[in-house]
Amino acid sequence: MPDHGEVNPARLWIPVVAGALTVALGILAVAGVQWLTADRRPTAVTASQADAIADVLAQNAAFAADIRHARGEYVEAAAAWEADAAWIAQWQEKDAAPQPAVPNPGGQEFPGDDPQGRAFLDSIGATEVHVIFDAGPENCGYAGQEDGPNTLVVGGCYQTAYPDWLFVAWESGIQRLAWPMFVHEAMHWYQYQNFFPYLLAAERTGITHDDYEWALETDASCRAVYQHGIDRSAFEGSSSPCDIQDWSDGWFVDQLVGLGVRTSAPTPEEFEVSAVVRP
Repeated sequence: MPDHGEVNPARLWIPVVAGALTVALGILAVAGVQWLTADRRPTAVTASQADAIADVLAQNAAFAADIRHARGEYVEAAAAWEADAAWIAQWQEKDAAPQPAVPNPGGQEFPGDDPQGRAFLDSIGATEVHVIFDAGPENCGYAGQEDGPNTLVVGGCYQTAYPDWLFVAWESGIQRLAWPMFVHEAMHWYQYQNFFPYLLAAERTGITHDDYEWALETDASCRAVYQHGIDRSAFEGSSSPCDIQDWSDGWFVDQLVGLGVRTSAPTPEEFEVSAVVRP
């Protein structure tokens, strides 16, 4: 407590007072000292009380350690989420463009009244996305398909190396499936525009692409069917059938949640440590 220069009034006034008054003040002073001393005298506790106190102190120490640990986890999780968001923002600005490697056997345009897919892409907000008609190795849905001389192949690919490009290719004689395949790949673009933070969060926790690939592919086909009018039969027998009867817009996110994937930014409330409440 700060020293304000306070003095003891007994020392200042007692010497100028004589007789009985001096004695009385002395007695009062002694009595006051005894009262203060008695008030501050330590009180003895029993062994059981001492054990209870020690137990409470130990629990409080553990609780404080839990709080420190939880705070560290929150800071780490929030930093990771923010780092992923910053990386995705940079990725979306990437303007890498693929170079055609192998001409598409099906030609350089889609059959129908939207030969470059431009109107459809614009309708879903993919105004910066382009289609490349290529049967080369970067078209992961088409290249390397060797199922025999009597098999017709149609395939497409969306890969994060080229954020604004869709690969498509098909063999002559299977043109009817070219458009459904293209819409399927456009749905992959949609997924990465909307769910990429969750996929990065999955990777951070050891959940791999193989763990959710089925859901990713099913969701792309079902989006094409339920939201864009593609006939379900177009995907039957493919590697990505739409075989979900109760599909909804949030279906894919639900699948990720079921795998334990974080689908929202961390909040302090998630990492709260509750104190022990005694009955």
